[in-house]
Amino acid sequence: MYQNYIFDLYGTLIDIHTDESSKNFFKKYAKWLRKQGYYFDWKHFGYLYTTIEQKYRKNAEKIGYARCPEIEIEDVFDDVFLAKGYDLTELQIKWLCESFRRISLIYLRLFPDTLACLEGLKRAGKKIYLLSNAQRSFTWQELELTGIEPYFDAILISSDEGCMKPDPLFYNICCERYHLDKAQSVMIGNELKSDMAGAKAAGIDGFYINRAPVFHEESNPPYRYVSVKGSLMEVLTQTGVSPC
Repeated sequence: MYQNYIFDLYGTLIDIHTDESSKNFFKKYAKWLRKQGYYFDWKHFGYLYTTIEQKYRKNAEKIGYARCPEIEIEDVFDDVFLAKGYDLTELQIKWLCESFRRISLIYLRLFPDTLACLEGLKRAGKKIYLLSNAQRSFTWQELELTGIEPYFDAILISSDEGCMKPDPLFYNICCERYHLDKAQSVMIGNELKSDMAGAKAAGIDGFYINRAPVFHEESNPPYRYVSVKGSLMEVLTQTGVSPC
């Protein structure tokens, strides 16, 4: 039925939990920074990071490029360190962003049926795309750690595109760039208001992976398919792909 399978990442293929805003996290990150030669009081770093990030997000909204704009977190880090007198290279900023994410990580793992689902689609000759609301410097290392990067025919990350789900623009960029027929494409995700609502607005069928303990049927669901038990293998069976 479908030739193109477009996946969300976090909560759909990858099970992850991070802490990027608590007092304990900022203390841990500031301690790590001191070991690298960057001296911040943890409260000051937390204040700079949150206020500068908010500034960039507000500015992105004012520009009006996208209905749901996205920023690049590297710009935030650049300003944070400049405010403390550190003029860093792009490579240094990227490393600090990657380290920020790693230190915030509580756990990272694939869902049990992620690989079986992706392998089943590949065996069937399907094209697989990733559409993720994420920061490249955070996400790329996690794609490599989990080993799923090679399964994708293309990877789109919101920080690269300047927009995020549920903005139809993000979906349209994917379809136009890779010449996807929307009628032959399906979006798989675990977020109703992001993945599914965005897909519907873009004219793409949605497959909702219910990760909640209880499933509540929508009166006017924004998806065509649903796995009530959160099984990725149902992506294969419900769309006519043999799991073997």
